[in-house]
Amino acid sequence: MVAVLTMSGCGALDVPRGPEAASPVPPRPPATSAEEPTEGSTGASTGTSLAKEGWFGPTGPLHARVEMREVERLADRSVLRFTVTSLEDEPRHTGNAFGTAAGDFGSYRIPLVDPVGGKVYHPLTDRVGTLGSKPGYYKPGVRYETVVYYPPLPADVRTVTAITAGTAGEFTGVPVVDDTGSGSAMSSTAASGSAMSSTAASGSPLAPTAAPGSTPQPGTTVSWPVREPAGQVTSSIQDLYGITESPEKTTIASGGDETVGLRTDVLFAFDSDRLTARARAVLDDVAKETREKADPDRPPILIEGHTDGKGTHAYNMALSLRRAEAVRKELQARLGGAYRYRATGKGETEPVAREGGADDEEARARNRRVEISYRVKQPAESSTASETEGTRADEPTTGGGRPAPFHADDGETVAHRTATRQPTGQRLRIDVKPFYRDGAYLVAVFDIVNLGPGNLGAGTGYGGGIAYIGGWYTGFSVVDPASHTVYRAVRMGPDDPRGPDDYVDPGWATFNVEPGTGNRGFFYVPAPPPGVTSVTFDAGPFGRFDNVPVR
Repeated sequence: MVAVLTMSGCGALDVPRGPEAASPVPPRPPATSAEEPTEGSTGASTGTSLAKEGWFGPTGPLHARVEMREVERLADRSVLRFTVTSLEDEPRHTGNAFGTAAGDFGSYRIPLVDPVGGKVYHPLTDRVGTLGSKPGYYKPGVRYETVVYYPPLPADVRTVTAITAGTAGEFTGVPVVDDTGSGSAMSSTAASGSAMSSTAASGSPLAPTAAPGSTPQPGTTVSWPVREPAGQVTSSIQDLYGITESPEKTTIASGGDETVGLRTDVLFAFDSDRLTARARAVLDDVAKETREKADPDRPPILIEGHTDGKGTHAYNMALSLRRAEAVRKELQARLGGAYRYRATGKGETEPVAREGGADDEEARARNRRVEISYRVKQPAESSTASETEGTRADEPTTGGGRPAPFHADDGETVAHRTATRQPTGQRLRIDVKPFYRDGAYLVAVFDIVNLGPGNLGAGTGYGGGIAYIGGWYTGFSVVDPASHTVYRAVRMGPDDPRGPDDYVDPGWATFNVEPGTGNRGFFYVPAPPPGVTSVTFDAGPFGRFDNVPVR
């Protein structure tokens, strides 16, 4: 749902932030069979404390404190360990309170992002849903230890970012540790499924415990039971796709492939397949970039022509093919015979923007394009992993590269502005925080406060309107003021033409709906060059904010 707003005056309202992180507490293997949580805890500690307070869950949010502990890397899986302490006054059951809003209920579908390798690891699933702890009612003041299972992480991944569906959002700098001996193997078969078990290591209790069978009291630590797999276990690992725009082109890139979309309004005159003088300069730059990135051993370079929805299908198909062929000839002349090429015409069959609405002309302009796609060269494998602590052999050479440490606090508001939703007259204020880098990405952070009158709709978001359907903040973007490059929300996996895509954001935008309450929002974009220390934040209906610091 896209909110329609108009800008109005400025205001100031402090939004309460989370408490300081608490002292570290060792993790423990969870119970495996009991329906009630198991009291007490044992295990090893990483000596870290990554805690935030917030509201979690897209409907009836739970006010809680979440402390991420670690991701334990085992031979057959990885295990995210964290704790949840309810700050409510009475027991609450909130369904999928901490996983993405699209996740299955009664589970923790939390994506793990590798911000250096450009990958997202989704929880293991079976025919029932996400594998890991099975939550019940969160009792006030009780600390619930929780696990979620993932595919095995590569050996060189040392930290990840956990994305929660709540106002605490992203937990950067979650350590990845090798098998501590507290986990166990998990196997699965398509026919019958398998059991998952955990073996407790020796250690001392985390907190006071109650007698067996009694109701957990505030201050005690318990573990949710773990649901055993039902049938075949499925894993999902996706590339992250960064989206950048300039007046001439849109580039969508991951670690494995890249697509450069050239606007035909720049390349050709109306209804023509003859390249303009300006087009030749644009193609010079595209050819240079293609030579640097495209892998000649993984052909072909694919050139696809696309039109808008005007005209007949037969005419659009023919025009799009002629334009694709014209671009192919120019690329081949510049790149030579080291590559193989294929040109096709798609006509109006694969639009990237919805035509016919209020933004019809802009949507049609986006759809008129020639796309150049290729597989990216892979870096040569190093004989040994990096021997320098805290570095990785595959750190990107552009856009930064170091994963962010844990950010417990967003810092002071650097700019704010109010806007009015139409036709309700409801006023919202956005409080912009300093942005920060996490690996190859930039994290845009802000609060959106409901100034009333009335509650926000539960599905209020700030989507892209004509493009990038699926993200809750895809209507927002970041601009490099020097190059004027626009950085869009980072997408999880390739574009799905059948429906909305997933982006690196909270999976929801509105957790608190009442007047006077706020919702922390964030989204990831490709990082600008390392020397960029401030950016312009285009907050859609709230307007543009210059000189937002990058820390």
